[in-house]
Amino acid sequence: MAEMKGKLFSRFKDYNYILDKMLEEKRFSQDAKNLLLNMIYKIETSYKDYSMIKGVYKTKNEFIDEIIQSVSENCNNILLIDPKKDGVLLLQREKAIAITDEKEKKIYAYPTEQAILYGIMEIKPKYFYIPSRYNYFQRGLQKALVEGSILNATEVIRNFNGWSWNVVEDTNINYVSNMIYQGIRLLLDEEFLENWEEDQDATNDYIYELRKNLTQLYGENCAKNVYFSLVRLIISSSSRSTKKRLGQEYLIAQQAYARMLDKNKYILDASNEKKFIANEIEKIDVVLSDQNRLLHEFKLRNQKLPDDQKMTDANELFKILIRTKQKYINRINELNELVKPITFNTLKKDLKDKIEILSIFTQQINTREFSILFFQEILKCFSKKLENIRVKEELLEIIYKMRYVRKLRITEDEKVEDNHVLNNQIKKILEYAVTLACKHKIFNIFCKDVKINFLVIERALDTTIANYEDVDISLEIKNEGLEITVYDNEVIEKQEMINCILTSKDLNVRQRKHIPMYVF
Repeated sequence: MAEMKGKLFSRFKDYNYILDKMLEEKRFSQDAKNLLLNMIYKIETSYKDYSMIKGVYKTKNEFIDEIIQSVSENCNNILLIDPKKDGVLLLQREKAIAITDEKEKKIYAYPTEQAILYGIMEIKPKYFYIPSRYNYFQRGLQKALVEGSILNATEVIRNFNGWSWNVVEDTNINYVSNMIYQGIRLLLDEEFLENWEEDQDATNDYIYELRKNLTQLYGENCAKNVYFSLVRLIISSSSRSTKKRLGQEYLIAQQAYARMLDKNKYILDASNEKKFIANEIEKIDVVLSDQNRLLHEFKLRNQKLPDDQKMTDANELFKILIRTKQKYINRINELNELVKPITFNTLKKDLKDKIEILSIFTQQINTREFSILFFQEILKCFSKKLENIRVKEELLEIIYKMRYVRKLRITEDEKVEDNHVLNNQIKKILEYAVTLACKHKIFNIFCKDVKINFLVIERALDTTIANYEDVDISLEIKNEGLEITVYDNEVIEKQEMINCILTSKDLNVRQRKHIPMYVF
């Protein structure tokens, strides 16, 4: 084991000392230590491909530093669960590869590097605070973002092995959470999500910031559609009991909004309620200020209460009246705030949004369909990026990201690229971007016909080759059409035919010659 450890550490010059010292202080078994080291090794070898394909801004060293810091601060023990023993029931019951005990700072995990990384990312504190004004989707979105954050961080060894990008193994995960996290990440950036995750100030409104940023980048209509489709997806994937409660809230919101349409009546109703409350407070004050009245009220109330709910003495009633008075005072303050013009308009707008969002209860659409609708809006917004391309690097980043998005899963058996509507949206974005990339001499031009040239390059983009610089393309005209052979360096990655009528004069390259896709 010691020999293996030394061999591994020779690959991590920057982490040798810090890992050694940290692991000395932890109650990890030797197997857990070795898995942790193997996990770091896998990240080290996979991170270049991972960051390139996903368009990650964080460096490899920053990513690994965060993992080490999380273990150092949040984890005192990693307990490996043998799949063949009874302890595995703990993980099977939760349908998880790892579960955590934040209080005891323990991770229970299958003996795999992926499970260890999942546990480390899960035990790391994540806040994603959402103000109570969004209570109808607050808990669902927070849960989705927490799960999405974990899945985002563990993808580096879940789908990458240092040799290839393997999306086939991307199963047994929460696809809704992953799609929500990746959708927001695609339109804004990972930094926005990380700031939200790490911000401990519960008063900050990141839903407002989300909508504001989307509006600034993509316009008000796009921002609204993304937001509405996001919340509808959260609601559609919630439990049956939550849906039942939200169905009732939909009716209440409609009634509340109807009352606000007549502003004068709304203000009058608030004023009348304040008068009523003020009168109730006055009655409480009279009782509180006179011991005899308090004793009389105590006896009167106790006579009406069942034996198991009777108060023990007048002091208990005194405390109840103080609490009731405070609730009344809070309600008066709330009513004073609600009739202020700014608060009134904000509440009215929130209710209108809530009604429009919760109108999904009048539709017969399932979670899969809401996932598709959500990503349709994401792609509509993302297509606007093409209007503001300034440098070649931005163009290449768009192409990489679209290739990544194609492989995201809607369900266990369906990827984005398998859905006709979503795949067509991506094709339109890619066709524009690839054509522009050829004009800017990022990609070589293989055919003089723009449409066919795109189809050639698209076949090369639809592979698991991480780096475009490793892609070569060979063309050959045959009776059936144009044969495209895509190479990962010298190895054939795929071979496909395009049905079209061409002559050698239509091609921009020599037939059967390996031509780099990327212009060097």
